Amino acid sequence: MKKSFITSAIVACSLLSTSLFAESDKFCVFPCFTDDSWRPNFEVAAVVGHMDFDRSSIDDGNVYGIELSFDCPVFTLPGDNLIRQQLNVNKYHKNGLKVTTIEMNPYYFIDLSDKLVLGFGPGIGAVHGDPDGGKDQWLFAVQAGAGLKYYINDFLIGADLRYQWTAEKNFNNTGGQKEDLDNMRCLVKAGYRF
Repeated sequence: MKKSFITSAIVACSLLSTSLFAESDKFCVFPCFTDDSWRPNFEVAAVVGHMDFDRSSIDDGNVYGIELSFDCPVFTLPGDNLIRQQLNVNKYHKNGLKVTTIEMNPYYFIDLSDKLVLGFGPGIGAVHGDPDGGKDQWLFAVQAGAGLKYYINDFLIGADLRYQWTAEKNFNNTGGQKEDLDNMRCLVKAGYRF
C-alpha cells in the first residue's frame, strides 16, 4: 500500500510537469550554462514548525532548520512561473530521539499576485534517526509539499505543509522490527532574497 501510494504520487508529479512543459516552445535545458541572463536568485530562510510522526510511539514535537533556495539550474520555463530548488535541513529532538532531515524539494511556483507565490512539488531526501539506547540509522525519503511565500521588498515570510515517506530500518541494537519515520510537517519561515 505504502509503495504504491509513493509510486502514484511520483507518477502524478511527473505527468503534471510534462504537461506544463508540453505547451512551451522556449523550454531551456541547463540555463546556468546556456543562458547568459540566468541568475540563481538565492534565498535563505530560517524555518520553524511542528513535526507529526505517523508512529504513535514517537511524540510529536517542534522542528527547526534552514532553507536555501535558488532558481533551477537544470531547466527553465517560459513566462513568469518558475521552478526553484529548495534545499532544507531540519532538526527534531524530543524524549531521547534526534531526527535530522536533509531534503531537496523542487517546487513549481505560480504568482498569485506581485508579492505572493504558491509553490508545490515532490522531493527526495535522507533522514537520520538517532534514538537514545538504540542504533542510529540513515533512511532514504521522498516527500511532497506545498507552500506560500510573501515578499516584502527583499524579505520573505512563508508557510509550508510537507509529508515525508521514509524507508524502514531497525533502530534496536538487539534486533527486532523495522520501523519508518514517516512524518507530516507544518512549517513557517522568514528569510531574505539576494
